[in-house]
Amino acid sequence: MIHVLMKPILLVYFIFANPGYGLSLSTYNIWNTMFNWPVRKLRILEMIGTTGSDVIALQEVRSSKDPKVANQIVEIKAGLPSYFKWHVFKVANNVSFIDQTIDTDYPGEGIGIISRLPVVDSSVQYLLPHPRDPDKNKRVIVHARVKDRDETLYDILVVHLSYYRQQQCRNIADITTFITKRRLHNVIILGDFNTYNDYNWPIEIFLRGRVTKDNPCWKVRKDADLSGLHFKDAWLVVHPKEDGLSFSNMPSPGFESRPDRILMESKLHVKSVKLIGNGDRYKQRYKAAIHWSRFTNIIQSAYLSYKGVTGYPCKHDCGPRGSCQCGVCVAIGNKQDCLLPNCDTCNNSTFKSLVAHSILFVMVMFHLFYAIVLILTIGANSYGDTLYSILGFKCCLFNPKLCKFRGTSFRRKQKFIKVSQVWPVFWLPPYVQFFGSLIVLLFLCMYTKTVFRTVLDLTYTVLDEELFPSDHLMVVAHVIT
Repeated sequence: MIHVLMKPILLVYFIFANPGYGLSLSTYNIWNTMFNWPVRKLRILEMIGTTGSDVIALQEVRSSKDPKVANQIVEIKAGLPSYFKWHVFKVANNVSFIDQTIDTDYPGEGIGIISRLPVVDSSVQYLLPHPRDPDKNKRVIVHARVKDRDETLYDILVVHLSYYRQQQCRNIADITTFITKRRLHNVIILGDFNTYNDYNWPIEIFLRGRVTKDNPCWKVRKDADLSGLHFKDAWLVVHPKEDGLSFSNMPSPGFESRPDRILMESKLHVKSVKLIGNGDRYKQRYKAAIHWSRFTNIIQSAYLSYKGVTGYPCKHDCGPRGSCQCGVCVAIGNKQDCLLPNCDTCNNSTFKSLVAHSILFVMVMFHLFYAIVLILTIGANSYGDTLYSILGFKCCLFNPKLCKFRGTSFRRKQKFIKVSQVWPVFWLPPYVQFFGSLIVLLFLCMYTKTVFRTVLDLTYTVLDEELFPSDHLMVVAHVIT
């Protein structure tokens, strides 16, 4: 239901939130496929809608080998209004999965852009690591040239830099060379720079427009083709005295750095900048959806056990405080992973028992519904249309004679009831059937809750990290020429 209503809600958001001139941009590390991606995706769509962004830059985006088959950017774009027609995406690296992982549907990870403004040109440039660099991950620049409503062209570069400090210097040098060689204009660079509070030197190359001798990145000065480039940090322009920390959006260690940035050429102007996406709204609004997602993952694991599938059932590592059991991460430490089909909570017997209880539940619900229809139908046909008659107050509907059918017309109208009476239980008086079904339903619910106690315990034993849409905040800026 939430997913069905999301597009109309987003359309209203964009009508009122979009400033209508200049360029509104967002950058967000979507945290790959961590914890309940289908639920987190709804919150990410909601966040994008509240910003009214024209261009959204996304990092840690997972994709199948063919991005057209399964891709998180495509999934997000599908949930946005139809005027988000353009996107650019590039896989940078293949993901290393935990041994015996069952679900490896998203083996690639990269970065990309979604845009509601026309993308008139795009390109990709690899930032290859040096042989001596410890971070062997490939890094890329995703470049998109977009045209705003005033026909002004912007060259937008999305990046996700290395986590290794000295390697960031080389990444920056490669980016500056890319800009000058392509002769880009109105350049905006945004993304996850992996910047540390005590090592802002790579960013200083952009902000100072040169590599100074006091900068530890001095050794890359010959590779950094700045050619008069000079950038400013959007956040510092608007909030020079505020930290603007965006990582980590987690209970622990909490906010400690500002890797998520929007840099732009000095000739461009920043109208506003803000941070959004802490866990409060996500936890309050989507907690029930999170629990349901966990429950369905457990049932899916039970089904896999029933089918004889073996292996690690979670889509990712559960981190230092959680263990993977039955497709969900449980807050019981990181030493109790359980591989299928050897997990008691989601084994072959669990699935068979769940199917049996589901069949019983459907049968009882059907009988309860039938009894209600029988009470209303017989009451109305036998005693008139008044409220008292329908509720059976003028004559007791416990009378079994009321279930007898008289008259051709009545039989034609009550074919459903007549056919249903093949089952002897349906011969009982209407109110007996109603109260009997209600009692059986309540008993079945209590019994099921007892039988599946361990399933419910896993469902509700949620890691604190699972109640956040990402471990980063979203940075949003409105830029004008």
